[in-house]
Amino acid sequence: MQGEGRAAIMRFITCCMLAAHAAALDNSLGLRPPMAWSSWNRFGLQANEQDIIETARALLSTGLADLGYKYVNIDAGYLAARDSTGKLIVTKSRYPSGIKHLGDTLHAMGLKLGVYTDISGHTCGDGPGTGSKGHYDLDAATFAEWGADYLKVDFCGPNTTATRDDRDISVDPVVQYEAWASLRDALNRTGRPIYYSICPHTKSDGVGTERPWSLPYAPPPSWTRAQRHALANSILVEYANTADQWIGGSEGGIVENIDAMLHATKLEYSAAGSWNDADMLQTCNYGKGNTPGSGMTLNEYRAHYAVWSILASPLILGNDIRSISQDHPDCLALLLNDDIVAVNQDSAALPARLVSQTPPMAPKLTSADITSQVLARPLSQNRLAVVLLNRGPSAARLDVGWSDLGLDVTRNMLVYDVIHRKSAGTATGKLIRLVPSHDVAFVILSPKELSVAVI
Repeated sequence: MQGEGRAAIMRFITCCMLAAHAAALDNSLGLRPPMAWSSWNRFGLQANEQDIIETARALLSTGLADLGYKYVNIDAGYLAARDSTGKLIVTKSRYPSGIKHLGDTLHAMGLKLGVYTDISGHTCGDGPGTGSKGHYDLDAATFAEWGADYLKVDFCGPNTTATRDDRDISVDPVVQYEAWASLRDALNRTGRPIYYSICPHTKSDGVGTERPWSLPYAPPPSWTRAQRHALANSILVEYANTADQWIGGSEGGIVENIDAMLHATKLEYSAAGSWNDADMLQTCNYGKGNTPGSGMTLNEYRAHYAVWSILASPLILGNDIRSISQDHPDCLALLLNDDIVAVNQDSAALPARLVSQTPPMAPKLTSADITSQVLARPLSQNRLAVVLLNRGPSAARLDVGWSDLGLDVTRNMLVYDVIHRKSAGTATGKLIRLVPSHDVAFVILSPKELSVAVI
């Protein structure tokens, strides 16, 4: 009991300290998970002005922009240094017209500009001293001056012990929260609504699919729902950076990211204004991107897209949009499935939950051990989205009962097939599907009194 008492006291102290920094995020953004394209998965540090403009045009020509993919985000690699006043200098060789001009160009196309920084004094690949620590107000004003609509803030200078240099920031929940809140407040002071996406770290507890030695991207468990919603529009959750592969061990893969979302954060905290972020999509990269991994099958990309959708994660494309119509029309058709997107963007803005998992959660469980999962998310108009995910090596018969979904076991429900975009009849008491390996069944259940399953 003594240990439990001390832990309770420490939680109380942490909450009190965080409460002192609980000013609200003030941008009225993130009522739905954002839909974007980011340069990182395809180009890494090498994206340039021409790549960004060509991608923006492709978002328009493919119909992805009309579907909602409006943000065009420049990730790490565009910053060179700071000038004598401390203001950020853009890498002129790759962005000769400057970021403001690029932002003006995107805005004229009906799109939005996203930029990147780091909460510490480091970044993951930009020039020396370009991290924002010590420059929060100046950088926020610069991003606003450029016309930025979205800001991704990395954390490439985490410190778990004594300070190594003054560019580091401690991963201590209170110290870290103060830093994120300081940049948030600086953005608020600009008066420009800028979507605020953050990448906090926390120490792994080593339970279940978490690795005991790791420092995953995830919100510290002591941060409450109210504190998270006051802090940022989306919060990154992943054991390792997403690779273009189904399962990846130390490099990470799609299933590891799924497990991080289910076990390293609280899904129930996702709602309008602040979302758990499963990281950028690898869908349709086919091993041609900048990140590790040799690519996936269309089935695996379908599972990837479907799970990100139902988990209400931001949908951030990372493939080469410029060539997808010619090279991978079937994968483009997947991205253009407006029923998948509609589940993610549902107006009720409610969180998903893990309904069941085989095998169940256990202290020594690994991602490779899990063969199936069932996810559900309540939607508007009393509907329920359900994903049956087969992670195993062969086709499997998966099912979920109405009682597990919180439905009346006697109720007859309309079934809408999200993947094939058509009615799939009715069901009572249980949903049963034969699901191919590394694939999903994705349905919407609606009350029988509705004549159609309204998307």
